Amino acid sequence: MELDMNEAQVRPWYREFWVWFFLSILGMGVVSGTSVLLIGINNAPQMVTGDYQPLGKVLVDTHERADRAADLGLGATLSVDGRLAELELRAHGLETLPDQLLLRFQHPTDAGRDVSAVARRVDVNRWQVEMGSIEPPERARVILSDLQQTWWLSGRFSGEVAGRIGLDPERL
Repeated sequence: MELDMNEAQVRPWYREFWVWFFLSILGMGVVSGTSVLLIGINNAPQMVTGDYQPLGKVLVDTHERADRAADLGLGATLSVDGRLAELELRAHGLETLPDQLLLRFQHPTDAGRDVSAVARRVDVNRWQVEMGSIEPPERARVILSDLQQTWWLSGRFSGEVAGRIGLDPERL
């Protein structure tokens, strides 16, 4: 029995290189798409916080709250000592400030780690916060405002406070 040179040998499909090459490309697409989906589900976008107003499809920082704090001549110093945080405020009219202020620690990337507390007046220019079970993040933006958030002061918190943190009408 003699083989004709024009007859090609037929191999089963699963022994062909190109079949597995194309299937592997499709498989990589499925794996990478599933990975992106899982990463997106587990790391949802954080809420934008700040003094922003929508302008078309972008957010524009209006600085309204910081400007209002500057108009009132507000400034503060925060010191955290163990479970007690103390705020010392400066303003044109300290007696007109409310007896309760909102103190927030905003984590730079994870909104789930943000914490808030209400500071109560103990003197003309001093407010205190019992931190109790509140554990501020090791790095955070500190925002002090009235309860209606018509003005705010901000500063940076970095773990244990060595000394005092200045809070100013900084534009976030």
